[in-house]
Amino acid sequence: MNDKIYLPGLNGIRAIAALSVVFSHINNRLDYFKLPKRQLLDLANFGVTIFFTLSGFLITYLLLKEKEKTGTIDVKKFYIRRILRIWPLYFIYLIIVIFFNGISTVQWPIIFVLLMIPNLRNSFAGITNIAVGNHNLTYMTGHYWSLGVEEQFYAFWPWIIKKSKKILEVLVLFPLVYLIIKIVLRLFHAPAGIITFFNYTRFGCLAIGALGAYLFFNNSMKFKYWFTTKIFEISAWILLLFVAFNKFHLTSIVDHEIIAVVTLVIIMNQINNPRKTINLENKVFDFLGKISFGMYVYNPLVIYLMAFIINPFIIENILLKQVLIYVLVVPAVVLTAYLSYAYFEKIFLKLKYNYAIVESASSKFEFEN
Repeated sequence: MNDKIYLPGLNGIRAIAALSVVFSHINNRLDYFKLPKRQLLDLANFGVTIFFTLSGFLITYLLLKEKEKTGTIDVKKFYIRRILRIWPLYFIYLIIVIFFNGISTVQWPIIFVLLMIPNLRNSFAGITNIAVGNHNLTYMTGHYWSLGVEEQFYAFWPWIIKKSKKILEVLVLFPLVYLIIKIVLRLFHAPAGIITFFNYTRFGCLAIGALGAYLFFNNSMKFKYWFTTKIFEISAWILLLFVAFNKFHLTSIVDHEIIAVVTLVIIMNQINNPRKTINLENKVFDFLGKISFGMYVYNPLVIYLMAFIINPFIIENILLKQVLIYVLVVPAVVLTAYLSYAYFEKIFLKLKYNYAIVESASSKFEFEN
């Protein structure tokens, strides 16, 4: 591991983001358990923004390291690495969902999922399942919009890093222009679908993470100083606490960009502050972070299936039943994600390393099967 790039605490950030999505999805699917359905928590929506920012940071940092090492970027190998990491789980879950729902109920909009552009369909047709018919599994692929956004970003981002002569200017202008576009669309009352698409497709948040990676890579002392000051770090955690209780909202135009900056503060403190207030580098967060992709992908199906296990038990006390649901469902999601990682995803991860120009270590802890 000594010859691999390792940035501490990032698995902890992944764990927080994944758990926020899982808890929110349970909250929104209590009707599966014959309880009143509750709203999605803001924590899930912003949890995806945390994922985006972290992805933009890590992908860009590794691309810059590759460019430093070889003088260029092998875009073909980059695409192969991304395919081996994302596509196997993406498509196996889709196959499982279709199996449970029945092939006969599949509708034509599944093409948006297959092409990894479900965010496009969701923006103009509402947030509905675009792969299956009317069934309790109607939300089984609703979360795939975010995976589509990441894949779309990966399609052009390595070219920008490879070809840009003035990378810093590009990284500053990209999220700024994206934000201006959103403001202009709102001011001129653009069609709702277009506004929703730009809010969904958070390339600006991914680029904010990328900008942080560039400044960190180039050892910007001002950036490191300000983003690791105690007041910034504590403020970032307090703001995430407000998010957790649905108490954060400034304006939808910039809310996610703000959370992207907050995430960048937390990233910098984890990887570059020896006196950080909250240390996410521990075995529990590390474990959850490594399987976070599976937790994110599988959780809607696991929640649905767990209802068949829990519902036969008659529990009159609503509060007790809610507690039992969370206590049982969250470990079930974790177990499913672990089994997927250990016995399915790692097959492709080992292949992925064959195409690595710059090797990164995802953990300093042992986690082997």
